[in-house]
Amino acid sequence: MDKKKFTSISLQEEMQRSYLEYAMSVIVGRALPDARDGLKPVQRRILFAMYELGLTPDKPFRKCARVVGDVLGKYHPHGDQAVYDALVRLVQNFSTRYPTLDGHGNFGSVDNDPPAAMRYTETRLAPIAHKGFLEEIGLETVNFSNNFDGSQKEPEVLPAQLPFLLLNGSSGIAVGMATNIPPHNLEEIVDALIALIENKDLTNKKLSNIIKGPDFPTGGELIFNRAIEELYETGKGSVTIRGVINTEEINLGKGKHKKNALIITELPFQISKAGWIEKLAELVNSGKINGISDIRDESDRDGMRIVIELKKDSNSELVISNLYKKTTLQTNFGAIFLALIKGKPVQLNLKEYLSYFLEFREETIRKRTNYFLINTLEKLEILNGLSKATKDIKKVIEIIEGSENSAEAKSKLINHFFLSEKQANSVLDMPLKRLTNLERNQIILDIKKLKEKKDYFQKLLTDRKILLKLLTEELIILKKKFNVKRRTKILKNIDQNEELETINNQILEELINKKTKLFIDNRLYLKKMILNNYKKSFEDVNKIIDNKNIQKFICNIEKKIKIIGLTVNGKVFHIDWETNINNDYKLDNKNLGNINPNEIINFHSIKKGVKNYLCILNSDGRFKKVLFDGEMIKSNRSFSVTKLKNNIKTIDSFISNEEKNLIILTSIGRMFKFNLSNKFLTPTTKQSQGLLLAKLLPTEKIVSCCPYQNGDNIYLVSRQGKVFCINSDEIYYANEYSLGYLNEKFQLKNDYFLKVLPSNYYLDIETNKNKSARLDFKKINFKSNKTTFLIDFLKLDKGEYLENCFRLESFLD
Repeated sequence: MDKKKFTSISLQEEMQRSYLEYAMSVIVGRALPDARDGLKPVQRRILFAMYELGLTPDKPFRKCARVVGDVLGKYHPHGDQAVYDALVRLVQNFSTRYPTLDGHGNFGSVDNDPPAAMRYTETRLAPIAHKGFLEEIGLETVNFSNNFDGSQKEPEVLPAQLPFLLLNGSSGIAVGMATNIPPHNLEEIVDALIALIENKDLTNKKLSNIIKGPDFPTGGELIFNRAIEELYETGKGSVTIRGVINTEEINLGKGKHKKNALIITELPFQISKAGWIEKLAELVNSGKINGISDIRDESDRDGMRIVIELKKDSNSELVISNLYKKTTLQTNFGAIFLALIKGKPVQLNLKEYLSYFLEFREETIRKRTNYFLINTLEKLEILNGLSKATKDIKKVIEIIEGSENSAEAKSKLINHFFLSEKQANSVLDMPLKRLTNLERNQIILDIKKLKEKKDYFQKLLTDRKILLKLLTEELIILKKKFNVKRRTKILKNIDQNEELETINNQILEELINKKTKLFIDNRLYLKKMILNNYKKSFEDVNKIIDNKNIQKFICNIEKKIKIIGLTVNGKVFHIDWETNINNDYKLDNKNLGNINPNEIINFHSIKKGVKNYLCILNSDGRFKKVLFDGEMIKSNRSFSVTKLKNNIKTIDSFISNEEKNLIILTSIGRMFKFNLSNKFLTPTTKQSQGLLLAKLLPTEKIVSCCPYQNGDNIYLVSRQGKVFCINSDEIYYANEYSLGYLNEKFQLKNDYFLKVLPSNYYLDIETNKNKSARLDFKKINFKSNKTTFLIDFLKLDKGEYLENCFRLESFLD
């Protein structure tokens, strides 16, 4: 082939050019609406094709397949399904706030059911579309351009009388940009337009006082806050919408108890009812939302009704809160006011769009007035000619009779009566009935009326105030004719955080009144238990219990407590128990997350507003008290409370807020007793290593510590299951005897001690072979030989030993 026929081009440049052409084609020709009429090209073509077919509101419905065929063949060379989908949305009253088409047949449902095929459904123009879009289409108000093959003419824009971009909203994804404009209420929009006509300096804030917010076709509730004002100021923002929930007591039938239920009558915009119910059922079945016993859809032609039956002991406020948080019953509508202005995508704020529409409407009225004026002048010219002729009709007859043909007659009439060619033609075409006195008088009256019209039209074109007055009057007429009541309710002065906090406080109050306990088990699951069940769990002490009931920590649920955990590395981490309780009323199987159970030493509850000292014992015999100050209480992050050297670990810990004593236990049974008061054990900082309270022998280890009151019995538990009891008064202070206290009766062979606890504590234990028990040593007679109580009770097998011991404070009040 001849190389001269080829032209070298840059691949990069060609890709850039081609991609930009494609992008602009999508932006302008498919995805984004025009700011003037608020329509995308396919929507505009559907309405215009139906207007040409004569499918006005007073005519019968016509098959949608016929409309789609016309649109495809004349104006929109794309897929028929794309055109039909666009047509269906214009009919659906749950997708479009002011439907521009009336439909006959199945056009889908809020359950996301698909519409019937186009050969089954019928449509025609809705009154608002015929009046608001197409009434002025034939008055030379808009420009027409060639269609895709040049065989037809189509309007570049429809002469919209209302700002449909805001009334019906629009959504579309183009290349590199998207638009998502929520629908609004017609009355509010018209009022804002009139206010802007009267005062062009109105701010977006004042306009937003008139336009309360979006008005969605499916209703719902709109939370009015700063985000709405920001949306109208910038043209971009997010608004929060909710479904409508009512509480109701339902009767399930004769002989059955009444039940509390939540009735949902409205869902947020673009949320599928069936899909939402299915998702809620999944959340209920998986335990993520509790308190619901049954869900059913009782919707009918009268409206939506989703019934959510509540369990007997459930808190309706909490269930509602969870529905808002965990489902799309409350959702954010991300809005961006992006539309085409002179073929270019522009982000507009509220005032800019309304001002732009008013400019377009003013221009349309001028074009319409000019069209009327030209027609009036033409009619006036003809009537003036007829008037001249009827005044001297005999001469007219004489000229016509004396002419060879009509051309000669026309020429003579023009010369004699000083007529224009149009006037001469109208005289020649004048019927004989025009010669009557009545007709001649009518011509005079018509001339007078036409002159008045001409003067009025000329004033409209020259005096902008009159034109704006007319514009205002037309807007008021349209408002009276097509306005419907706002469907989306505006919720003002609602702070969602405050609302949630109120619900959480109500739940917390209820739990406190019921003396509910909170505990963490050996699998690190956070649970709660009402007082009666809690008491039952402590009735069967000194017996083997289910391994699942082993507890590492127990406390009362109170308003001002913080729960923390301490690791072997001396790190403190926060446990967000309040959120867990409020997210799940039953609080079953709430795992604490990615925490290694083997690294956790203890859990503690800290009362806010009281001086709390976190007391820590390390494996090298060092002990420290750290004041848990306000900063630590507020912090939700992990932090270190002790400085550890290599291979040193934290062994035990407790919280002290009273004047107590301290017992430190070693593996061979040595006990070190100290006074816990600040006078003897001074609080230290988080960075310190602590005070060395116990010097260890070569094979000896620190195993446990605990606080106690003078006179308490102290219990020691060994690895092989032996239990020893001693009165705390028998133990002497280690600051007087630095080697500590060692009782000859507590000697162990091939065994070592694990835990020390005072008399007001329980002990949950686990063996290495999954045997578990809850112990209350106060119920054991230690005057008899009971040091082997655990061995006999657990019937330890050969090689079996106590693997874990968890000291539990008593909360049986």
